Amino acid sequence: MEIRYAKEEEIESIKEIWSYCFNDSESFMKYYFNDKYKYENTVIALDEGKIVSSLQLNQYKLSLNSKVYNTSYVVGVSTLPEGRGTGYMSKVIKFTLNELYKKGQLVSILMPIDYRLYRRFGYEHCYDQIEYTIKTDDLKTFKANGKMIKANLSQIDDLIKIDKVFLNEVNGNVLKDEHYYENLFKEIQSEDGHLYIHEDSEKDGYVIYFLQGDKMFVRELFYKNIDALKSMLKFIYNHNTQCKIVTIATPMIDKIRFILDNPKDCEIKIKPFMMGRVINVKQFIEDIDIDKDINGSIKLYIEDKYIEENNGLFKISIQNKKVMLEKLNKEYTDELQECFDIKLDINALTQLAFSYIDIEEALLLNNIKGISKKTIEILNCIFSKKDNYINEYI
Repeated sequence: MEIRYAKEEEIESIKEIWSYCFNDSESFMKYYFNDKYKYENTVIALDEGKIVSSLQLNQYKLSLNSKVYNTSYVVGVSTLPEGRGTGYMSKVIKFTLNELYKKGQLVSILMPIDYRLYRRFGYEHCYDQIEYTIKTDDLKTFKANGKMIKANLSQIDDLIKIDKVFLNEVNGNVLKDEHYYENLFKEIQSEDGHLYIHEDSEKDGYVIYFLQGDKMFVRELFYKNIDALKSMLKFIYNHNTQCKIVTIATPMIDKIRFILDNPKDCEIKIKPFMMGRVINVKQFIEDIDIDKDINGSIKLYIEDKYIEENNGLFKISIQNKKVMLEKLNKEYTDELQECFDIKLDINALTQLAFSYIDIEEALLLNNIKGISKKTIEILNCIFSKKDNYINEYI
């Protein structure tokens, strides 16, 4: 077995694996492999010269805890049936994690088909969305203000402004520029979707949706003010002869549930969406801004079975609002327990680093007891909980 990056001429074999595993439409496949796919960001496993497994590392800039990170979004994790159950993909992911470390990336993201497949590699649940399922007739009382306009490339600046206002409070989102929206238009078109802008005194909202038989799926519904939201809900209602049910995916900060006539008539659920992983623990933690005037140090044992540089005993020190990590290079033994203040695996550390949970939740969820107040105080200076949101599919 050989694991390496793909070569330019191997695209047809990688398309074959993708097509077999994901059953995407021809138009979406054409978009993806023309506009998103890069052979140099594709990792493959070969058996006797034939590609049997592959994944892609799509590149984004992730705004996490007020810092911007070059981030690999792992997509297209796939293996032909003759290679399944042989351990190919485990080796591909281990290779990938260490390559990301060598490249200097600090974090990675992944949308799982099954969380159990990726937790063992250190990826952990870090993002949720609210998902509404509503009868379109239940939106009829909303009033329209202004008008809805089918969006085009000339309105990208307006889309960027709406996005920045609406997502001002969220953490962990992708930075979106003109190139991002150019790609988004192509992606929506490849899946027969629609993007409309709401305009009143200004362009103050937009909606991305897909008509799926007698149902509508709203992928994004962003707005600057409540009138724009109500107008776009009325726009959705105006499809009531086509679509009897609408499903709307939103950030946790969304306000739709507060303005529905009868929220009990619709289904509102929290939908797990994206996993994250810390790739370089030392650099990531040392990059965190400390806003509390506290000095001190603790010893933290981190368990990471796939990236050796993250695995082991670390001294975390805070001095003059700067955090520093020093690896003490001690292997874990029962006797070593006397030498550290707390032990976390890379999964728990990732949820803290992505600000998905706080330290008290980490202790509860991982059944960690007997931790000193000093340790909790220092970790609370480094990690804090925020509202995470991301909505990338590829």
